[in-house]
Amino acid sequence: VSVSMGHSGAPTPFCLSIKVKSETKWKFCFEGHGVLMEWMAALTDVLVGASVDVAAMKNEGSGCGGGWEMDDYCIRHQRQGGMEKHAGELDVDFSGNTALSAEKVVTATGTSQRSVVATSAVSGDGNETHWMILGTNLYIACAVANVALILARSSSTSIDQYWKLMVFTNFGIWQLCTRGPRVSSLLRSNESGGATTTGMNVKQPNNSRSVAFSESTTNIISARNSSYKPIAGNTTIQVTKVEDPNINKNGDALPSWVPISSQIMDVRSHGYLTTKKKIPSPGELYDCVAVDCFVSDTRFPEIAPRVRLPPGVNFTDGDGLTMSGSKKQPWKSPDVFIVSIAIPTEAPRFGQSTDDGPGLTIVGYFKMKEETRKILRRITAAGYDPSNTNDTLDTGMDVQKRIVNGVRLWERYCREAPNDPTFQARFKLIPSANLEELGCPSYISKYNGKPVLIKRNQVTGFFNDYPSLNVMEFDISLHPFPYLFKQAMSYIKDYFDKTVASFGFVIEGRNDDELPEMVIGALKVCYPDPKFIVSGEEFFAGTCPKSTAPNPT
Repeated sequence: VSVSMGHSGAPTPFCLSIKVKSETKWKFCFEGHGVLMEWMAALTDVLVGASVDVAAMKNEGSGCGGGWEMDDYCIRHQRQGGMEKHAGELDVDFSGNTALSAEKVVTATGTSQRSVVATSAVSGDGNETHWMILGTNLYIACAVANVALILARSSSTSIDQYWKLMVFTNFGIWQLCTRGPRVSSLLRSNESGGATTTGMNVKQPNNSRSVAFSESTTNIISARNSSYKPIAGNTTIQVTKVEDPNINKNGDALPSWVPISSQIMDVRSHGYLTTKKKIPSPGELYDCVAVDCFVSDTRFPEIAPRVRLPPGVNFTDGDGLTMSGSKKQPWKSPDVFIVSIAIPTEAPRFGQSTDDGPGLTIVGYFKMKEETRKILRRITAAGYDPSNTNDTLDTGMDVQKRIVNGVRLWERYCREAPNDPTFQARFKLIPSANLEELGCPSYISKYNGKPVLIKRNQVTGFFNDYPSLNVMEFDISLHPFPYLFKQAMSYIKDYFDKTVASFGFVIEGRNDDELPEMVIGALKVCYPDPKFIVSGEEFFAGTCPKSTAPNPT
């Protein structure tokens, strides 16, 4: 990743290039210098984080020390001339003048921190408020304005009617507007004038070249750059029965979860295309080993690099990672599969963006079953003939209980989905809950237990591959779902303390070679009472109550 010249047909001079083997594969252009620097930091962190993970794996395998970690830092706004500069901060004014103080900021843990001061190429006061119409609302506003003009041209429109029409038209356009600081359209505006990152107060300056970071961007940057990684599953307590107490060793109440069998979920049977018959899932490919549950003001994507995986998820049969971080096994299916579900908890408001917002996030961590591993070992072996239907581990078994087709489909999905949005769109979520006990209206409960295709790549579904960790992750965002769905979630939110919800995940089979379908993994969350759910910001900062360890001091 490097800054590049923008003269070769680029629409702006602010460009970043991503090169593979010295050849430019992608070039990103930005509206201003500040936005470019922000993306430069974020992209670089991804590469450095992967490098640190591989180095740590090498050191662990060789028995050598090292303890490589990424330093904490934050991107800060440029201060006024009279504002005091803290030690260790890097002043960047984008005019070529850069100065670094000699000292480093040493935290209580001895970790060095460096703060980068970022500004924006956008002119105007950073706190200045502007009206704008974005996305779909722009088309609605144009349609309303055109209808108003057409009606106004009508000969039957009186003067009084004309002015009433103009008042209602302007009121409608005003409702479609959003307010915020004037920044690049690539970033949403930050609603507050300041933010706190890694324990440091970041103040919004009042100068003519300041950048406003969105809250979601601040969350992503602070979480990725933090050297602290919580252990996956620390926000919930595993119980054996739904009614078991959900209290940790310190007496803190936390949401609980129960491992469940996928046989309670109906999937497409072999021959579904002609019979349209569904059957209980023959089994699951992965076992759930941990669950996290937290609330946040914005969605937290890409969970895998933010956490330490729970103990016991690595296999010791020689099919794991090599010393270089590459996989030994010939299959693509990961040892660990992570699914996160971001559920909106606020009723949608007219004129507001619906792609993100406050909500509940449930994260499931799944370890591949040994049975799945045995089938993968055989179907990826040299000389294996997939057309030989008798060459299966379940020869002689009822065709509706065979799992080899499901394993084959999952292996194909892991190979093709990262680069094929159409194939990725075959990922299905099967949610179910005790909606009848909660007294939910029929327009909500009638969808209980029905599978939902996560079809919109990079909108509702985000597939991520982490080869160095032998992990794949699928993030589901329900925030862009329709208005009625979010209204239903807003209704159910008041009953979370009485809710028991199950979630299963399936790749849709579309021919008999891919059927019957197999549930990838399943989990059940019990009584996620909002009073006891931890904050996502606190979870990733290590300041929330933990289910398996004493509270931090």
